[in-house]
Amino acid sequence: MLAHGIGERGDLPLPLYLFTWGMVLALVVSFVALGVLWTEPKLAKAAVGRPLVDDRVLKVPSVIGSAAAFFLYLVCLYAAFFGIDAQDRNILPVTFYVVVWVGAQLIGGLIGDIWGAINPIATLARGAEAASRLVGRPPTAGPAKWGHWPAALGMFIFLFYELSHPTGAAPRTLGWLLLVHSLLSIGFGFAWGWRWVVAHEPFTVFFAKVGAMGPLFIGQGRAGERQLRARPPMSGLSTMEVLPGTVMLILVAIGGTSFDGFSESELGREVFGDAFGWSLAWAELGGLIVSVAVVGLLYFVGVWWTTRVTGIEFNRAWQEFAPSLVPIAFGYAVAHYFQLFSDESQSFVFRLSDPFGQGWDLFGGADGLIWRIDPTIVSWVQVAAILFGHVGAVTVAHDRAIEIFPTGKSLQSQFAMLFVMVAYSALGLWLLLTA
Repeated sequence: MLAHGIGERGDLPLPLYLFTWGMVLALVVSFVALGVLWTEPKLAKAAVGRPLVDDRVLKVPSVIGSAAAFFLYLVCLYAAFFGIDAQDRNILPVTFYVVVWVGAQLIGGLIGDIWGAINPIATLARGAEAASRLVGRPPTAGPAKWGHWPAALGMFIFLFYELSHPTGAAPRTLGWLLLVHSLLSIGFGFAWGWRWVVAHEPFTVFFAKVGAMGPLFIGQGRAGERQLRARPPMSGLSTMEVLPGTVMLILVAIGGTSFDGFSESELGREVFGDAFGWSLAWAELGGLIVSVAVVGLLYFVGVWWTTRVTGIEFNRAWQEFAPSLVPIAFGYAVAHYFQLFSDESQSFVFRLSDPFGQGWDLFGGADGLIWRIDPTIVSWVQVAAILFGHVGAVTVAHDRAIEIFPTGKSLQSQFAMLFVMVAYSALGLWLLLTA
């Protein structure tokens, strides 16, 4: 289960065709309503937000959270090589695949970029930068031209381990992956500084994009001081940083989640059923590439239509509408991983009492039982996540269109994007039904 990042799922509470028609209707109604009622850009102005607390209040919980996250990082690294090599008794797999990969997405989309506030990779890179200055070799600026391509590549490598690698859930395998990642972070931090590391590290970059959906964020006051600020959900996507490689990073994440669902479907089991070991791994790697290509092609169609209607350059449109992909990535993550997170986050709490699988019971409950949510509730949450993710994407794309295009062309430019949203929705529902 951890190897493919998805748990059990109950049947949908209504037939697939009813959900599909209902979702298409909701998208069309949203599209029409936005065209009539949303006639000027609103998200960028709302993204400024309002202050809640200043840096003096933030400092203590930030330090405590960063210290706790870094300590857990070290515990997982130790468990990888010196704990029992069993995914259900070692703390590393559930921490890596559930608490970090799934939890940071779900919490980030609902609340804000929590990962950015406690990021252990940033702590590690800060230490490397401090060591660089200590030896009299201050870090230089890294190659800015790389943009988010390193993050996109790193995300693809992670998804290969999660979805295709024959021993991708084994603590020893994950340990080597984590060790290489740590050494790269130290090396880049020493050479180019911690800010360059977190600006190109896959988890940090992707979680920041998803966290832009949340209502809470760290901003600056009038005097330049740090503040915890609140803003309407989704508004932060209007000011989201988009660099070369940003679109590919998000498409890789969507494609990975889609392939995760497909590989657990009846069709997926028929396609990959005769292979095993590394033969299966290479076949699933091919499936992952095809999945990313399919979701990328759908986005390509939407961008191409926009360029035909408005005359905007393709590369500019490709990047301008990148934020509209983030709600889709979040919706797919909730739909496919909600039950996994509900079940295995409890397992993580149990593993804290026995992180290395040595039979300890430090805090009690090491052998606790998982409480499962009713399958019907899970199904409704999954369907709602896909629906609101795509409605959110249509809203963000519409706001961006009326910001950069003249009146009249803004709505026409989104016809193909609406088609893309319908296609993504149908794909997501099909994966839910067949997984």
